[in-house]
This record gives sequence, C-alpha cells and structure tokens, in this order.
Amino acid sequence: NLTGSIPTGLFDKNPNVTRFMNTFEWCHNLTGSIPTGLFDKNLNVTDFSGTFSSCHNLTSIPTGLFNNNPNVTDFIYTFNGCENLTGSIPTGLFDKNPNVTDFEFTFGSCSGLTGSIPTGLFANNPNVTDFRYTFWDCTGITGSIPIGLFDKNPNVTNFSFTFCDCHNLTGSIPTGLFANNPN
Repeated sequence: NLTGSIPTGLFDKNPNVTRFMNTFEWCHNLTGSIPTGLFDKNLNVTDFSGTFSSCHNLTSIPTGLFNNNPNVTDFIYTFNGCENLTGSIPTGLFDKNPNVTDFEFTFGSCSGLTGSIPTGLFANNPNVTDFRYTFWDCTGITGSIPIGLFDKNPNVTNFSFTFCDCHNLTGSIPTGLFANNPN
C-alpha cells in the first residue's frame, strides 16, 4: 500500500548497505520515475536482485542509476514486471558494474520499454554467466538486436529465453551474436 514516488536521497545516509534485494518488490502503487542518484552514496552494494520487481507504476529508469555501485554482482529480477517503465533502457546503464555475474530476468515483462536495446549495454560486464530471460516479454522493444551485444561476455553459460516473446524485435539475428561466448 505504499503510494507516491520514491524520495530523492532516500539512501544517502546508508553508505554501508550491501544489499537492496527486493527492497520495493510488489509496491504496485509507487509511481513516477526512479530518482536520479538514488544509489549514489551506496558504494558497497553487491546485490540489486528484485529491487524494483513488480513495481507496475514506476515510469522510467534514470541515466547513471548504478554508476556508483562498482561491486554489484546481481541484477536478477531488478526491473522484472515493471510494466509501465516507458522510454528506452538508458545507454550505459551497467557501464560502471564490472563484477556483475547475473542479468537473469533483469527487464523481464517490462512491456512498456520502447526503443532499441542500447549498443554495448553489457560491454563492461565481462564476468556475466547468466542472461536467462533478460528481455523476456519486452514487447515494446523495437529495432534489431545490436551487433556485438554479448561480445564482451566470454563466461556466459546460459542464454535460455533471453529474447523470448520480444514480438517487436525486427531485422535478422546479427552474425556472430554468440561468437565470443564459448561456454
């Protein structure tokens, strides 16, 4: 029954937090954009699993949301079920998170996301092993899969359902999409 929007600076006085697992999960009535800089003071975070999962009325992800969180390993279910997130996935959203190992269901069922998947979205995440359901049911994402999307992720062992039910992806599958993923 939480209503309204997430306040700016909510976690500014919590520099030692290591986990935001399921923090706002199922908060259907939270509205508006996720505040810019929400996690800027939380340098020790390792886990964003389910942080905003099923927050049906959040509307956008700010650019640089995770820029100050270099130790993150898990983005499992982070935005899963956020049906009303609109606009594109911000370019460089995970650029400052080199230790990520899991993007399972990160944007699953985010049907309101539009635009193309940003080129190089996972280019700075060399330790990823799991992309299961990452874009599952993202029916609003359009355009083609970017060339080289997984080129910098040599340790991936699971791509199950990565693009399942992405009905509006267009074009052909890029040549060599999985060429750098021998595992």
